[in-house]
Amino acid sequence: MTLQGLSFDIEDWYQLAGFRADGKLSEPSPRVDGCIERILDLCDEMGVKGTFFVLGLLAAARPHVVKRIAERGHEIASHSSRHRLVYSMSGEEFVDDIRESKCRLEDLSASAVVGFRAPEFSVRRLDHPCFEALAALGFRYDSSVFPVEVLRYGIPHAPRTPFVIATQAGSIVELPLATASLGRWRVPIAGGSHFRILPAAFITWAAKRAVARGESLIFYFHPYEFSRERLWLPGGFARNRSIGKHIALHNFATSRIASSLRALLRLYRFAPLRELAAQVV
Repeated sequence: MTLQGLSFDIEDWYQLAGFRADGKLSEPSPRVDGCIERILDLCDEMGVKGTFFVLGLLAAARPHVVKRIAERGHEIASHSSRHRLVYSMSGEEFVDDIRESKCRLEDLSASAVVGFRAPEFSVRRLDHPCFEALAALGFRYDSSVFPVEVLRYGIPHAPRTPFVIATQAGSIVELPLATASLGRWRVPIAGGSHFRILPAAFITWAAKRAVARGESLIFYFHPYEFSRERLWLPGGFARNRSIGKHIALHNFATSRIASSLRALLRLYRFAPLRELAAQVV
């Protein structure tokens, strides 16, 4: 049976939304702990292990969270140190950021960190030097390529199934995010706002269609999607107004994420992404 990839981008909505609102980077909110615990409990309930791409900012402030994830048997991977977009950094800045993230996460998890996902999928081309840097730092796979064109990210003509990127520092496996084909259109179904906006029946139909063709599907979710509270920054209306669309989008249909994920987990065999990468020749 073809393996499907389950992943979570472990970052704190309140910290990153606060920075988006006023440029001030606060400590992660303790609320993220409860969200992550609910994710871990759901995985235990469904008997599945996944990959947790942990942001260095969160790992530094809440190291017990990283240890907890590792103790529950999940893969720890890097989501960068400071959530800076890859295309906004120089090559040296990128290497320093990722090396710091890798070392911190390996110390906390007591295991090798071999996977990376760029913040906001901010790798815009397949010949980007970040892939060589990742290979040189000892990463075995990346999962930053969204093979679709959307407003903020995507490489529309990238392969939709796992593939190998060769660099002068060695090869690295790319595990692209899940998409569906509708005629000549590619539709993102992997997670985020698309997963919440699209009907659950459509995502299930698209997944079955892809799996029937032997494709591996990579899905991703965030801690805030398991929140039991409405997402709203402290500081009153004025602070929240500046990112009103962002807040509305991230509050939309989050209540159905857990049930939709359970439905997917019942249909297919999911595994950490390092297991999928190991199958790519």
